[in-house]
Amino acid sequence: MMASHAAQALDGAAYRALFEAGARCVEVYADAINALNVFPVPDGDTGINMVLTLRAAVSGAEGAEDGVAAVSKAISRAALYGARGNSGVIMSQFLKGAAAGLEDCEECDGEALARSLASAADAGYQAVGKPVEGTMLTVMRAAAEGSAQAHANPAQALRAAYEAAEVALAKTPEQLPVLAEAGVVDAGGQGVVAFLAGALGEIEGKPPALAIDAPGASEGGPVVSETFLEHAEDEMYGYCTQFIIEGEGLNPGAIQEQVMAAAGSTVVVGDDRVVRVHGHAEDPGPLLSLGVRHGALAQINIQNMDAQHEEFVIRHGHGDCAEPADFAVVAVAPSAAFERIFHDYGAAVVVSGGQTMNPSAAELAAAVKRANAQHVAILPNNPNIVMAANQAAELAETPCVVVPSRSIPQGVAAIIAVDHTQDAETNGALMREALAAVRSGEVTIAVRSTSIDGAPVEEGQALALLDDRFVGAFDSVSGAVTGLLERAEVEDGALVTLYRGADRSAEDAASDVEAIAQRWPGVEAELVEGGQPHYHYLVSVE
Repeated sequence: MMASHAAQALDGAAYRALFEAGARCVEVYADAINALNVFPVPDGDTGINMVLTLRAAVSGAEGAEDGVAAVSKAISRAALYGARGNSGVIMSQFLKGAAAGLEDCEECDGEALARSLASAADAGYQAVGKPVEGTMLTVMRAAAEGSAQAHANPAQALRAAYEAAEVALAKTPEQLPVLAEAGVVDAGGQGVVAFLAGALGEIEGKPPALAIDAPGASEGGPVVSETFLEHAEDEMYGYCTQFIIEGEGLNPGAIQEQVMAAAGSTVVVGDDRVVRVHGHAEDPGPLLSLGVRHGALAQINIQNMDAQHEEFVIRHGHGDCAEPADFAVVAVAPSAAFERIFHDYGAAVVVSGGQTMNPSAAELAAAVKRANAQHVAILPNNPNIVMAANQAAELAETPCVVVPSRSIPQGVAAIIAVDHTQDAETNGALMREALAAVRSGEVTIAVRSTSIDGAPVEEGQALALLDDRFVGAFDSVSGAVTGLLERAEVEDGALVTLYRGADRSAEDAASDVEAIAQRWPGVEAELVEGGQPHYHYLVSVE
């Protein structure tokens, strides 16, 4: 649905359509936005973080009541819960401010839209511990100032906001030396411009025509300068730590001050019930402890920015790793915790993916290229990804072998078996042999009542699977773990590893490990942070 160019006001449905069009435009240009990403960390994920945040916001708006105020509030709330990365968290606060500027509006005219953009820009600045000019904040403020000068109707307000944002974006290298050094404009600012371009295209009734023409760009997209990469190689970035605090009577301002004392690049957004925290720290532990003091933690996500930076440098064909290695491993992982595990065991590139988010063959082939090796082994780590891995091996220019790991435990066993003193053929054989040495289990919750292999399953029951085969339905997650291990017939001397998922508390997991020790005294049980969604445990039996 296209909004009328001449419309004097937008109703809830038209406002939702504008927002969805903006989100779509960011998604179309996500790869180009990623390529611009050098600040605060050159990890190349600004575009995808904005896309994931906006997707969450779009989903939240789908069930909203009529009226601009209700729609904008639903968008804001969903964005807070779905925010990813520095850029996504700032965008969520921008959307919160926009909702605050529209809280009494059934319809939104040009003046109200300009007012909401001003409120949104103010909220963005308030969220960041130490605001830096030359970033998406600067572009947001310019958009607000532009719309304040021309807002006879929503289309005019958006046109003025977009044009002012474009001018501000072009000037970001003048304000932030790291951008000038890299030869790019700010990635988050480019995301804001893309969002406004999409919304403007919707209201004017024509597709957005956005040209990302950054300094140093070529036909293949923005190119980061070698000078910047050389200077960035020795930087230490630590861990990007994100989580939500849920509680009563929360004080985002006070929490922000505490976070600023413990981390850099801080962004804190929220209200008295939900606060989202983002910060960069050498040790994420104090940040998490800080959060626990205020309430219950959810959506914990910790990413090793040093590993991300190393991959960024390799992706741009520079640095000590530009000389191809003899052999490298590309692995698929369902969470940041497993990404760290595979990186720690020597994976050159880890691709995000799993049971509900299968990477494409093209994504895996691109990862093979980034691995920068003469021979590459691909670990799909999921039965649904094996076929895509085989297709990627055919697409890739680098000789590849697919080690058909069907689970994370199998993938871990396979990468541990790699011997870098051996050739690629030998390592492929070693990795395949390792698959047979481990049994893999999963524990999850039934989302609806059904039957599996003729056995009735009730919604909410805990399900146990062993080597992709259904074991049974149980009244508790702990019972499912016990039932799984009984079916596996664990013996004295076996090693059982429980990879804790995002939905299982640390306290409950510790109790489960203790229960294993009591039930099987001769078995060694260990607990590892997995962080995977949907599955309370991934289980390895060796």
